[in-house]
Amino acid sequence: MKKLFTFFAMAALAIGTMVANWQPSDTEAIKLDEANASGQVQMKTLRTDDGKIILTWLRPEINDGVFAYELHLQVFDADGNAMLGDEGIIVSDKPTRTWTTDYGFALAPNGDILLAYTDVRNDPEEQVHTDSYIYRYTQQGVPVWDADGILFPFAAIHESTLEVENSAPAICVSGDNIYFAANHSEYYMEEANEDNWQPSPWFPNQQMPDSVVVNGSEWVFFVMNQDGSFAVEESMTLDSKMMVMTPASNGKIYLIYDNENLGLDGQLLNAALQNVWENPVLVEERSLSGGQYMPTPMTEVDENGVLLLSYRAMASFYGYQVVNFLNENGECASNAVSLTGHIDGDAGSAAMGVKEDRACVAWDWAYSNSEYHMNVNTVDDENNYCWQGDNTYGISLDMNDVWGFTPVKVIPAEDGWVILYGNSTSWNGATFMVVKIDESGNELWRKQICEDEFKSSGFSVTYDENNAYIFYTQDEEYDDNWDVIPGSGGMFVMCVDIKGKQTAVNEVQTNAEIVTTEIYTIDGRRVEQMEDGVNIIRTIDANGNVTTTKVLK
Repeated sequence: MKKLFTFFAMAALAIGTMVANWQPSDTEAIKLDEANASGQVQMKTLRTDDGKIILTWLRPEINDGVFAYELHLQVFDADGNAMLGDEGIIVSDKPTRTWTTDYGFALAPNGDILLAYTDVRNDPEEQVHTDSYIYRYTQQGVPVWDADGILFPFAAIHESTLEVENSAPAICVSGDNIYFAANHSEYYMEEANEDNWQPSPWFPNQQMPDSVVVNGSEWVFFVMNQDGSFAVEESMTLDSKMMVMTPASNGKIYLIYDNENLGLDGQLLNAALQNVWENPVLVEERSLSGGQYMPTPMTEVDENGVLLLSYRAMASFYGYQVVNFLNENGECASNAVSLTGHIDGDAGSAAMGVKEDRACVAWDWAYSNSEYHMNVNTVDDENNYCWQGDNTYGISLDMNDVWGFTPVKVIPAEDGWVILYGNSTSWNGATFMVVKIDESGNELWRKQICEDEFKSSGFSVTYDENNAYIFYTQDEEYDDNWDVIPGSGGMFVMCVDIKGKQTAVNEVQTNAEIVTTEIYTIDGRRVEQMEDGVNIIRTIDANGNVTTTKVLK
């Protein structure tokens, strides 16, 4: 069975106060947060123009018998020194639901830190009323608005409401505008009718009740003023399961969301929350979901102001990875291009990076139940493949036969791309790889970081031109007596060189001469020469590196 890959560091740990001091190493990690703290989730990072790294995370606490995922904030200067004390500051210590871990995170136009989070401070016992709050801090950790947060201004709509929840808050900053959205959900009583009530199949003679409990939800959008107030006269609602906001030019935002056919629609919103286009644009006509869950596409704007998207399109019970675009004229490819040039196999998790006019996507691709590939390809903002020849339909950086891969980060480099991924070796461990490829998709070098069985329960990666800063969490481990191993859980960071230097014991292997070449058809037959259709070319170089490329003849 294919696993959901997680990481965990078995590397040497430098444990102490929250002082990172960026010294590149392929093996050493620095432990963050207070001693013996564990259970951290939802790490997020942003890097500022002057080299600071802003880190946020949630940590579970029980205060007076009440549970809370407390929201923490830390800022590291360009040298890796913690600016907000050894353990950062607590933005919110209010009680929360145990399953609520979504929060919004962005930088304000002047560089202040914006955070949006939910809690049940107004209903800690019954927890049938969840509110969202937005916070603003300077990079020195000083609250700009009310330290208790600004309440999301959207109350219950129905008089018979039993439960109301404003959750999954999101922030998007574009130009001088701060866009804020949350999902508003209500359970309320409604008079029973044939549309909202049906008898149980086991009790077909059951009588219709007078009323039933109905659930309704929608996304609610506001634009925030710089003083922390909401421009409530300019609000907007959206009936969808999923949505994602991405900055566009001149203070506008791209809004992508699911439509009634479970494809994707798009709008271009201005600061008055009006769609610049007359109608929503059909971005993806194919269904992306079976209906229960709608995955969120990866989105980023390129240097031309074009929104690049990557997501998994469905083919029967399987899916394939695609790239699409949406420009400010409302033009897109409503049937996006497959990164492999075909719809065979099954796509897993993915990561995307953008530079100039193109997106580079790394994704887990299962050719069969016993053959998984770490695939990479690039597509520009007009849906053209960027690589030529044998690399047109992408390259395979790695292959295994059981556990698959997890792409961690795609980092744009001046002369190519750096790919971070895990080659899974068990249900919760992997070999963590860093691979550099050039602008044409040819591998330049690769190295392994950390120990062979690297594990983690979550991660966030940011970078500069020289290093990747890998923040990750690990679960506690237990000894043979089921006692917690001291110091085994917590939150860590690694600084890893991405220029191709040897920074510790792991050798950087550059591409060597090809010594073996094998050709396979798409159904797995080994052949002497390429046949018509898609062929898989597998090469092994003198360093033992295996590269798999799909070629269409």
